[in-house]
Amino acid sequence: MLSNYLNFQFDVQGKPVSGFCLQIQDDFHETYAVIVEGYHSFCIWLDQPSSTWRSSRYTSVEPGVLEKIINYLNSHKSA
Repeated sequence: MLSNYLNFQFDVQGKPVSGFCLQIQDDFHETYAVIVEGYHSFCIWLDQPSSTWRSSRYTSVEPGVLEKIINYLNSHKSA
């Protein structure tokens, strides 16, 4: 089970990426504030009807970074 706070650190194309996710209260979606070192913060959420992860409009990280964060969240939710 995922706690409300999760640190992460991994490499994407040889570049180290670290930060944390913080689950925030949202009555409609499973939502996380994401803080990535060296980037602006952004939100991601699981859209329940489609079971698809979505991110804030102005998320400015490479798609590989976003994919790793989502996979990391998914793997820690089921653990």
